[in-house]
Amino acid sequence: MLVAALTAAGLLAGCGSDSTDSDGASTAGGGASTAAGDLAAKVTELSNPRKTLPIPTDEVEGIDKLRGKTVYYIPITQQAPALTVTARALTSALSSAGVDVHVCNGNSNPSDITSCVNQATGAGAAAIITDAIPYALAGNALGAAQSKGIPVLITNQIPDSAHPASDRLGYIEGAGKAQQRAIADWIIVDSGGKANVVINGSTDSPSTQAYVAAAQEEYKAHCPDCEVKVNKISSANFSLIASSTSSAILTTPGVGYVVSEFEQYLQPTLNGVQQSGKASSIRGAAGSAQITGLQMLASGKFLHVDSGQANVFQGWVDADAAIRMMLGLPLPEYEIPIRLFTRDNVKDITVSSEAEATGEWFGPTDFPAKFRALWGLG
Repeated sequence: MLVAALTAAGLLAGCGSDSTDSDGASTAGGGASTAAGDLAAKVTELSNPRKTLPIPTDEVEGIDKLRGKTVYYIPITQQAPALTVTARALTSALSSAGVDVHVCNGNSNPSDITSCVNQATGAGAAAIITDAIPYALAGNALGAAQSKGIPVLITNQIPDSAHPASDRLGYIEGAGKAQQRAIADWIIVDSGGKANVVINGSTDSPSTQAYVAAAQEEYKAHCPDCEVKVNKISSANFSLIASSTSSAILTTPGVGYVVSEFEQYLQPTLNGVQQSGKASSIRGAAGSAQITGLQMLASGKFLHVDSGQANVFQGWVDADAAIRMMLGLPLPEYEIPIRLFTRDNVKDITVSSEAEATGEWFGPTDFPAKFRALWGLG
């Protein structure tokens, strides 16, 4: 396996070598070698599906009160494949409790997002779930919804300090930071601790910037010999991503890795790498793994690692949180699992919409039954 080989050779050498005395005991650099081995072991663990998934333990009572109610789900855009997967899972989960889901497309536009929130408020929604939308993009509308007793759940965003969680406002941060840290760990291991990296980091929200900052912190903590440059990109300037990527590569000598923060930017990122003329020497990485990226991994084209979060599981987590908020119950701590997909382990999964819908890429697929049991639905 790649990780094992790098642990034994490149990474350990890159992060500090050991000398030994005549008895074979380490006499120098032991701390660096141990840290390198720990990081490689972490990458190996993240490359495997979870044996168990983090299901909440606090049971829910009174779910029958929710039958016939409607929850509004507002993704920042329905063009994001991951959010479509989450929407389907959320709809399936809440339907088992007799709750309808209305999906309103935010269209990556503050006006449309606000309109969706106002529509939900006017319709007397039982709860509003937003996905990948900063609170500030529709702050007044979200505040108005809460003032009318409608609980609001903000998902896949870091909590807004100006609007702390309350009985009517909840946050599920998601796994954005964890995904970017995992990519950084893989690159550190793969490079033997001496990577030169360009990250195409989104400036779309404080959360997307925080995810990239988490990756930078990971490199700083575990790879002092790594060089990291952030190429700032945005959805609003999508057409410029390719040219800015090429420019970032050409003005940063020795780039060996280029990271697309989200898979939605993967194609223009690849185009920029090709425009730079350096494609043969650059390894690609991406976050928010979807079928397109996994197919690219399987084909051996550009991408070497793709981190993803369990979007189907997230849909059931979002349903659980919405149910609890509608019933006036406190939210537990939620964890959204992630996994690193590589050219090696992608061969062990079925890359299809049907397989994706089961959640099998990330671990056991019995979580819907476990959530239903938690809700008293048997």
